Amino acid sequence: MRRGSNQLRLADYNQAVVLDVVRRSPGVSRADLQRESGLSSQTISNITRRLIDDRLIRESAPEGNARGRPSIPLVIEPDGAYSVGVHIDPARLTVVLLDLDGQVRLGRQERTPQATNPSETTTFIADAVDGLITEAGIDRAQVLGLGIAAPGPLDVDAGLLLDPPQLPNWRNVRLRADLHEATGLPVLLDKDVTAAATAELRSSEERSNTFVFLYLGSGVGASVVLDNHVVRGSTNNIGEVGDLLVDPDAEQLEWSGRRGGLAAACVPEALVLQAARVGLMPLPNLNDYVAVDDACSTLCDLASAGDAVASRILRRAARRVAVGLGVLVNLLDVPRVVIGGPLWSRLSPEFLPVVPDLVGRELVARERVMVQGSAVGDQVAAVGAAELVMDHFLAPRASALMMG
Repeated sequence: MRRGSNQLRLADYNQAVVLDVVRRSPGVSRADLQRESGLSSQTISNITRRLIDDRLIRESAPEGNARGRPSIPLVIEPDGAYSVGVHIDPARLTVVLLDLDGQVRLGRQERTPQATNPSETTTFIADAVDGLITEAGIDRAQVLGLGIAAPGPLDVDAGLLLDPPQLPNWRNVRLRADLHEATGLPVLLDKDVTAAATAELRSSEERSNTFVFLYLGSGVGASVVLDNHVVRGSTNNIGEVGDLLVDPDAEQLEWSGRRGGLAAACVPEALVLQAARVGLMPLPNLNDYVAVDDACSTLCDLASAGDAVASRILRRAARRVAVGLGVLVNLLDVPRVVIGGPLWSRLSPEFLPVVPDLVGRELVARERVMVQGSAVGDQVAAVGAAELVMDHFLAPRASALMMG
C-alpha cells in the first residue's frame, strides 16, 4: 500500500492515496484510512470532507450492533465519474462505460469494420463511443477519458499501432491522437493482454495476486501479474506467445503462423482451417476476420451439440494450449492461470473440464496450479482499458500513456 505525506504541498497526491484505498477497500472507516495511508487524522478528515463534497465518495450506514460510537464506512459514489473502454479485436469491437465503482453501466459489441483504411475504423469507434455516452444519459464532462485496448505491437509512449499482423494497413497508425481529435476525450492506448490482466486483477478480492492471464481472441497472447503488479515489459509489448511450440508433430496449415505453435492450436483462423480440412464446414474468406469468427462460433456450437468431429478438434486444441500454459507456469512459477478474452466463452465448455489436469501433467516445480476462466467475461480487455483511465486520473501514480 502506498503511504501518503502530511505536507500540504502534496495534497493532491494524498487525496489520490485516500481515494485509491476507498476504491480498493469499500467500507473503510476514517481510522482505517489513517492506518493504511500513514496520514494524520486531521489530514484524513480534510481529504474525506473534500471527496464527499466533490461527490466522489459518500458515508454509508454502519453495520451490526457495535457498542459505543460506530465507525462510519466510506464507499465510492458510483456516479462521481466515468470512463469508457474500447477493445479492438480484428473481429469484434467492444465498448463499455465504467462507473467510479468499477461497474459496467453500459456496454455494446459491434463487428469490427473490415475496412483496410484505419481512418474509417477510427470514425466508427468515435461514433460508438459518442453513442454509448448519449445512450447512458450522463454528462460528458463526467467522463474522465477513453481507454483503447488494441493488439500489438504498439508504441504506447507515442500512441502508435506499429504493424498488427491481423489489422492490414495499420502500420504506424496514430490511434491515440486520432481518437483524441475525433472524440475530444483524453485517450489512453495500451495492449489488449495488459488491459485484460488489469481488469482481472481489479476484479479479485484477494489481497495478493500472482497469475498468468491467457488471452484468446482473434489472436492469442499472455500477460503476467506478480504481487498485484501487471508486468508490462520494457517496451510495453509483453505477451507475444503465439509462436511458442506446443506440438512439433502438428499438421501443416495453409497460413502464415508457425506450425505447431500456440496460435496454430487455438486462434479462430487455425481452428476453422482444421474444421474445413475434415469437411466439417466450408472455408470462409480468411481475410475477413468477422467471417472467420462466425465460422469458429459454428464449430463451437457443433461441439456443444455433440458433434464428435468438432469436439475432437477443440479437445486437441485444449491439449496443445495446456502444453503452452505448462511452459509459462514452469517459467514464472505462478500459482494460478486465468483464461479469458472474446473467444473464451465459446471454448470454455470443451476446455475447462480438461485443461487443469492437462496443465498439471506439464509442471516441474509444483504439484498443481489453479486454472480458471475470467471473472470479468468477454469484455475483459475493454473493462481493463477503462480501468486504466480511472487509474491515470485517480490512482497515486498516474499512467504515462495518456493524451489529452
